[in-house]
Amino acid sequence: MEPIILPLILLALVTTGAFFWGRKKNRWIGAWIARETEAALRPKDTQYVNIGGCIGYHFTYAMAAPFREAKGTFTLLPRHSILYLPISFLIRRHDRFYLQLFTDERLPGEAHILRQDYYDKNKDTITGAETMRQDRVMSGRHAYVLLWKHSGLDRRLRLLLERLAGRGDALLHFCCYPGNHNFFLYIAPVHGRLEPLLRTVVDELKTWLATGGGDGPGDAGKD
Repeated sequence: MEPIILPLILLALVTTGAFFWGRKKNRWIGAWIARETEAALRPKDTQYVNIGGCIGYHFTYAMAAPFREAKGTFTLLPRHSILYLPISFLIRRHDRFYLQLFTDERLPGEAHILRQDYYDKNKDTITGAETMRQDRVMSGRHAYVLLWKHSGLDRRLRLLLERLAGRGDALLHFCCYPGNHNFFLYIAPVHGRLEPLLRTVVDELKTWLATGGGDGPGDAGKD
């Protein structure tokens, strides 16, 4: 046997075994992400569209009032590709979960919560960030950047972070977009922690629709 043949056979066996293991792992992750999301949002109807077999899903939920619809995407690391996985870890670092919650109710104004490490790398993607009021707060093990435009929204942001204490580490970006009547969340999903995070956020956001921004003491002296 040629010396090069045995290494090639071993490489083929390893990559084949890794493909089946990675595919099974990603299917398991996709299943619990969908299960925990549905448990938290309790949609009236669901629709999923697969992305590239093992890569993830787009989903659309019909929601009960006060929300009208939820749309999102979760994408997974290519665990089925042992050759590309190390590169993906360097580029992406983790699985990704994006969610938009749409409502027909009026929203109190644009506001953001961004985990500090995420904000430092992506601050240029926040349109108009330089015109917003800004503060930094600690919650759990992480620092967060708060951005808001209208008086009182800082109080809402702080209260949301307080409600997420102990379960919000996976939240990288939250935003209220009044222009198109939706809330946006970007999360690094963790098994067993996605459902309580989403449930807490959804329950708190219902108060935004009911009472608006309020008169936040955090804006005292800034106007």
